[in-house]
Amino acid sequence: MAEKEELKQELQWVKYRIRMLDIIEEKLVQMRNMAEVVKKGSLSEDEVESINEKINNLAEQARALDEESRKFEFL
Repeated sequence: MAEKEELKQELQWVKYRIRMLDIIEEKLVQMRNMAEVVKKGSLSEDEVESINEKINNLAEQARALDEESRKFEFL
């Protein structure tokens, strides 16, 4: 029975990991969209700096989600 419980916990972790990867993907899409706006070149230096800060913030969030969701802990 312990093996069955372990498999249930692993399945829960996989489902959690998939949810986190979906959130990470959303953040990456946001980052790409912002980068494309900057690439067009019609922004002021301050606007570019602001967008870069937002991109860096999203990147840090994505890294943190990835790191946290890689942990496998039995409940």
